[in-house]
Amino acid sequence: MTRFVPFRLFSVLLSVALGAGILVTAMPVAAEDTSGPATAVVRTTASEVLNRLHADPAATSANPQRLYAIAEEVVLPHFDFVRMSQRVLGKHWRSADPAQRERFVGEFKTLLVRTYATAVSDYRDAQLSFQPARALGTDVWRVRSNVDRGSGAPPLQVDYDVYRNGDAWKVFDVAINGVSLVVSYRAGFNTDIAKLGMDGLIDQIAQHNVQKASGT
Repeated sequence: MTRFVPFRLFSVLLSVALGAGILVTAMPVAAEDTSGPATAVVRTTASEVLNRLHADPAATSANPQRLYAIAEEVVLPHFDFVRMSQRVLGKHWRSADPAQRERFVGEFKTLLVRTYATAVSDYRDAQLSFQPARALGTDVWRVRSNVDRGSGAPPLQVDYDVYRNGDAWKVFDVAINGVSLVVSYRAGFNTDIAKLGMDGLIDQIAQHNVQKASGT
């Protein structure tokens, strides 16, 4: 059964990219690059999380509920969890009934947001810089960033796949050094669905969420 180890790695790295104490320095963007709004979403979200952490010293890993609130208010609105769920489940999304889809999206969102929030306060001194974004399709961009963690740690490349949803830009995948969150989770979930069925997988994620909420 999936033990969520892959996402624990992603949560730590994602917290560096979006929630760390960061110095944001935008790199020059070519005149024909129309990805500015997409990049701005990532940059602005990082700055807002930083501001909230500084304004609330009690928001630490010892007080996870405060961290959950910051993640839910600042980060959650910029992720499309339905699209992420569709991509993670693949063929199993198409065969799931509406109730299963709704429950999976809810539990998967809780998993991502809470695990991110728990890790977010540990990275207050990282530095983030942006490269020009790359078009993946019509209104779909890959926003690329480099994260310098200091202390001799190797830098990380963190890529955000975003798309335009009306007047907003939404993240639907994150890759750390070329490793996709969606692809990593898809393999584990496919294995669990084969053993447990869709309801069994959702129950497993829900149990994990309850355990994390209770501190176990």
